[in-house]
Amino acid sequence: METQNVYNELKELLCNQDNALKELVWTIARNKKLSKPKNVLLVGEVGSGKTTMVKLVADKLGLPLAEMSGFCTPYGTIPITLYNACTKLYVENKGQSYKGIVLIHDMKDVFLCGGLDTLNSVITSGVFTYENHFLNISETMFIGEVDNNGLEDCFIEKPVYTLDNIDEAIYSSSDNGDEVKDLINQLITNPSEDLEENSVYNWMFREALMKTFLSLECSRVFNKKIFMDRINFKNIKNALKSPISELQTYDDDLCEEYMNSEEFINSVAEHIEESLVGLHDLDDAVRDVSSFDSKRKRKVYKDRSLMRF
Repeated sequence: METQNVYNELKELLCNQDNALKELVWTIARNKKLSKPKNVLLVGEVGSGKTTMVKLVADKLGLPLAEMSGFCTPYGTIPITLYNACTKLYVENKGQSYKGIVLIHDMKDVFLCGGLDTLNSVITSGVFTYENHFLNISETMFIGEVDNNGLEDCFIEKPVYTLDNIDEAIYSSSDNGDEVKDLINQLITNPSEDLEENSVYNWMFREALMKTFLSLECSRVFNKKIFMDRINFKNIKNALKSPISELQTYDDDLCEEYMNSEEFINSVAEHIEESLVGLHDLDDAVRDVSSFDSKRKRKVYKDRSLMRF
């Protein structure tokens, strides 16, 4: 399918990520013409549609997709997660190659826990060895998802230089390599501290994330950074009405008239907007709204629905 047709078809389904979709379709399609794929960092809020977008584009362009998470922890890297993802691609390519996309869900942990060097060396070499297995991953494209909730200033496309920080523009960011490693080491030597919650606004946490994300080493391997648009109430409503919305999975439980009503969709959208995880909060939102409306003696559930109990 031509890239223009893929974009036109998917933009109606994804609703609120027009710019990011355009960039992703173009980048993946262009990879087919390159000897070595360009890799992508996909940056956006939790629940903004990063995973859904990658899956839809890969499917429309006929590329195998494997997902992985847990590659990097405060205690070190877990290479079997990458091996399992690559093996899935190999199977889908009928044992001929590892061509396709590996989607890394927790790229922020890779930055923070010191795993970027390991991942970079594997991707750059195009070779991955695990135990007695030798994998040629030179044709594999890697897409790293980065959740930037509350950390938008750490994950910026490029630094904005002023007279106050002009030295940073003159001197290579690689000069900060030792400093970044020191920051990361200080963070991971105290794994009892919850990196996601307790340290999320800690200056050390932010410095390590920003400098790693903007480093030359990261840019060499992840050649493209694509930023998702922020989702608002209108975007969420459009996403709920989309034919691919998970809201459609409730058609066995909720009365059609109720589920398609503007009041119900507005209430669910408001619930999701107030949550910290965006559209990932759909289940809780639907249950809370439908339960509340049921108590108001509205006809909400179908007779066979287990949600009634």
